[in-house]
Amino acid sequence: NTSQVYCFFRKKLGFVIFFGYLIASVPFFACGKKQQGEDTSVKRIVLWETYNNEEHDEIVRIARQFEKLNPGTEISIQRVPWGGHESKLMTSMITNTAPDIARVDVAFLPRLVISGSVQELTQYGSINTDDFVPAAINSNVWMENGVQKIYGLPDQTTGAALFYNRKMFRAKGLKVPPETWEDFLEYAKTLTIDTDGDGRPNQFGFAMDKELWWTFPFFNTYGVKFLSEDGTRCILNSEAGIKALQFKVDLYQKYKVEAGAWQSGAIAPDTGFINGMYAMILTGPWNIKRFKDVGLDFGIALIPRGPAGTSTNVGGSNMVVLKKANHPEICFKFLQYLTSPKIQAQWASKLAQIPVNINAERNMDFSRQPEIKLFFEQMKTAVARPKVISYNGLENAANPYLYAALAGKKTVKEALDTIAKTIEEEILVEK
Repeated sequence: NTSQVYCFFRKKLGFVIFFGYLIASVPFFACGKKQQGEDTSVKRIVLWETYNNEEHDEIVRIARQFEKLNPGTEISIQRVPWGGHESKLMTSMITNTAPDIARVDVAFLPRLVISGSVQELTQYGSINTDDFVPAAINSNVWMENGVQKIYGLPDQTTGAALFYNRKMFRAKGLKVPPETWEDFLEYAKTLTIDTDGDGRPNQFGFAMDKELWWTFPFFNTYGVKFLSEDGTRCILNSEAGIKALQFKVDLYQKYKVEAGAWQSGAIAPDTGFINGMYAMILTGPWNIKRFKDVGLDFGIALIPRGPAGTSTNVGGSNMVVLKKANHPEICFKFLQYLTSPKIQAQWASKLAQIPVNINAERNMDFSRQPEIKLFFEQMKTAVARPKVISYNGLENAANPYLYAALAGKKTVKEALDTIAKTIEEEILVEK
């Protein structure tokens, strides 16, 4: 229930966000408003996106397809640099130069919703949330006075899974990846080896990152809730939260199967995975091509099951319709088209990405992309991030104390108690 969360944050926001962004940035892009001499019979929509070159070409192609199916409609795709796109978008709304549709990071959407900057979409047509990857659509869903409101549609989703070195597995007679955290620990012990006899392991069963986003797979598989139902308290320091983080800490401190890859100056998990130092890591589909290009013999599996089953973290982006958009009904229709099973199957197959529409699966041939099928299955059990004004604020509040727990400078309970207190005082408490 996010109704109280919504009201709680909305009260505190006011207009200060807009002027803070105005000071920080100036508008760089043309607006979607009618220009002098423009053909008024054409319904022109401006969409700002932050895609890479390959993705940009695909969204342009999809826009042209949509225009053919909807004569008299023009979708103008405009590229915006990822760095600073949030401040540019907020500034554009102050200066009346905003686009009609914008692609935004999932972490940025709560700020847009709470500030009243984006439109609720179900006023323009029905949306079946069951058609989407749950965590992807849930980042757009808010409950207001008991009524479900949807403020965007996902265009991309991603998360982590378990990558493992097949050659290392074969050398130890391990034929299948671990399915539970208990299995994972035994595998990691087997794969942590002192190969040169100096008394210190130089091959590790696992390597991990320390940040909150990379800890969510542990929290989620233990069924940990981040916020109270009313959004006023951080409850990460629950019994389940302590058990989840303790397991992660123990991989390094107690069992010594984790390489300390999270420490400053250490070899990063993905680099050590390529170099044959780490047998297992958590990473995402963005590394598949990189690993294949160097000829690495690797496999991908679901995150090991905890008490709450398998789950993972969530990244990605959403498409939103701005408050003063021209032709919002056409904007909504285009977003429906973009996220339809057919178009999502095309997008995912061509770009080797995870479709956001569950029903795209039947239109895809996974035989050439088995890794994407695995990630598609993993994302079905992912958990959306907490809906707060500043997700970066959560990371900044949590990461120093997650590091302290991993380094043995604080107990897990001390770290989580401090994280919860800091989040409540700096992010959740009304200023």
